[in-house]
Parts: sequence; structure tokens; C-alpha cells
Amino acid sequence: MTLEVLASYAALLAATGSDPVVRHEVGPELLAPPLRLRGAVLFRRETQLGFAGAVCLGPPDDVAALLRSPWRTFPGWAQERSLTVDRELTPVIRQIGARGIGEWEWMMLPDREALVRRRLPPGLAPEQVDAHTAYGFVKRHHTTRWLTPDPLEPCWLGLREDATGDLVAIGLASATAAGATRLTSIAVDTERRGQGLGWAVTQALAEYGLGRSGVVVLGVDADNEAGLGLYAALGFRLVHRFASGSLTPLPADSMYSRTGIRP
Repeated sequence: MTLEVLASYAALLAATGSDPVVRHEVGPELLAPPLRLRGAVLFRRETQLGFAGAVCLGPPDDVAALLRSPWRTFPGWAQERSLTVDRELTPVIRQIGARGIGEWEWMMLPDREALVRRRLPPGLAPEQVDAHTAYGFVKRHHTTRWLTPDPLEPCWLGLREDATGDLVAIGLASATAAGATRLTSIAVDTERRGQGLGWAVTQALAEYGLGRSGVVVLGVDADNEAGLGLYAALGFRLVHRFASGSLTPLPADSMYSRTGIRP
């Protein structure tokens, strides 16, 4: 069977059964022409780190067949540097040369009814925080590894202690290309962990996101048991268990000669 190029966002939605990742992270302006082979679909999304990465979804056998095909000879795909699949297909992306493979979960809060709310700890109030202050807090108490370099419609929300004025927790809500709200860089003061502040700041961020877009999404490392438990308890639903790896772009002057195939 041959690869089929999907001509529109509507075609991509239909081919993936309106998968939540496509619906809430991939906007109508496609970053590369999506490809389909039987039930498998390859498309590109913008990650929270600001770069575009390929995602391949569908039945395992069909995804394996698509990824073993000459998909990188099609326009827009030769320079692909990142590939994400459902985790059971990790051996396939390793076989085609993916390196530095990491495992993570894609979760979503579909509506207001799904959010499990608690009363904020006494003496704390949520407030918007400027980016400079937020970056400094995340650097001290978490990691800047996952900071979005140029977020779309960013809103940093923090919890500040009334008595001292100290900032004790923070997180970023920003927009995806599809208009949903994505949460990232959620951090709690290292001296104040275990006091329910993670729940409180994530709840505040989720409330903001639901009011803004009606849907909230996030990604979390598979080995972050505390985060996974927190988000599930708040009402976030696990949609995909993903594995992502880095690819080496094909040399532009050799991509056709190596395969003998032209799109």
C-alpha cells in the first residue's frame, strides 16, 4: 500500500477519529502535510518546548508499517528531528534510529465538571506573576528544562502567602495551536512541599484554563509518580502513554538517492 497525503485539517481529524491530541493541540494551519497508511496517521504538532515534532497514531501494525515506509522522502518530512508514538511502539522507533527515547503521559481535563476542587490552604491567594519573577522561581525550585521559550498567550499564576508576601508555588498556562490551554512548569517552593500547594496552584491554573478555552491539557514524565497522582486526583484523564525520541534529519542532497523514491 502507498502513503496518502491528507489535504486538510478536517481530513486529519477524520483520519484520526478526532483524537484529542489532534483536536486540542494541532491547529488548522498544518505544520507539514499529514500522511496516512491504512489506519495509521503521521502529523506534526508543536511541543511545549516550542519546536515541531512528528506524532504517529493508529493501530500498532499500521503505525509500524508507516514508519518503516519512506515517509521522510515526502515534502516537509526530510528534516524531522522528533518522533512520538504510543509507548508499545518504542521498539519500532528505536529500530528506525530514534535516540534519547523518553516516556511520558498526555492528559486532559475535558470540562469544568471533571475538575475536582478543594478549598485553598488558608492565607494563600492566587495572582498573576510577571515572566521574569516566574522564571527565577522555576529555576530555583524546579527545572528550566521544560520552560516554553516563546509561549502563546502566556499566563503565569502563582500562590503568594498573605503573611509574608512570599511566592510559594507557580505554573504557566499557555495556548496550543488549536486554542486549548496547556499547563507547564508547575513548581512548588522546595521548603513547602507536602502542604497541598501543588494541588492548589494546579487547580488555580486549571480554573483559569477552563474559563479561557474550556479544555486543559498537559504532559508529564512517566516516572513522575507524584505528578501523575496529583493530576489524576484533580480530574485529568490519561489519554496517551507516549514515547518520544530524537531523529537525525536526512541530508537534503541524498534523501532521494538513498531510496530511489520521489514523492
